[in-house]
Amino acid sequence: MPSKSFLTRRQFLKGAGAAGLVTFSAASAYGSLYEVTDYEITETDIFIRDLPASFDGFRLVQLTDIHHSLLVLQAEVRRVVELANGVGADMAVLTGDYTTARVSYIEPCAEALGELRAAAGVWAVLGNHDHYTDAELTTRALQRRGINVLNNANTVIRRGGEELQLVGIDDWSWGQTRWPRALHNLDPARPSILLSHQPLIFDHEEAASFSLIISGHTHGGQISLPFIGAPARFIDEFKYLRGLYQRGDHSLYVSRGTGVVGLPVRLGARPEIAALRLRAIKSGRRGEGALGR
Repeated sequence: MPSKSFLTRRQFLKGAGAAGLVTFSAASAYGSLYEVTDYEITETDIFIRDLPASFDGFRLVQLTDIHHSLLVLQAEVRRVVELANGVGADMAVLTGDYTTARVSYIEPCAEALGELRAAAGVWAVLGNHDHYTDAELTTRALQRRGINVLNNANTVIRRGGEELQLVGIDDWSWGQTRWPRALHNLDPARPSILLSHQPLIFDHEEAASFSLIISGHTHGGQISLPFIGAPARFIDEFKYLRGLYQRGDHSLYVSRGTGVVGLPVRLGARPEIAALRLRAIKSGRRGEGALGR
């Protein structure tokens, strides 16, 4: 009669650990081979009080956190631009982190982004990684391709004889935000949009009057695990992780972006090209909450 075989606690834990490693390895392989370039075009309506009638239905396409590098080749940047152009938006906005680390990536990335097409123009701000690399070179490279860089500046977008205010601030985490310059001659009583790489700006007093803030930076966590979520959400800097947040009449949209840093992996945080449609509201009041995804 064969002897009974018992599984010791050590053997069980060893087996469970091996199974977990295999599962994590499989998930990582999936994240690097498929999800990292499985771009999602999201569609979100943003309701803005007293939005001029000419801008009701106005569409923006947002690209952010492209991170052209050894991990994100120029061919992928071009693919992202092609997908963004396919949205057919009225305006394109870029919210920073175009390259990672090396100055040599600035020109090729700007060249690819220069193919963006939108009737109301392409407007950009810088992110923290653009300062790691070279903020001045990045700004000049984008401008040479017809991209308008709002480094602590504002402008107006005109449509049908009406105007919408657009503001851009330089990266807050690098201490480059200059609110007095950015807000100069701005009318806080009129609808306005703010481009800011860092979504934490949503909590700043100076940003309280903006109808909509458009940000990136977080990558949606880049990795979001089943039952756990994105580990990055436990960092204060990633308080606003992804999607749409609302506070009264003010909205924040945080895109997951298209690139990666650190590891060539995205898991549970697909790269995103965000299409935002502005909608007018004349009465009522929207509540506070997070609609992030």
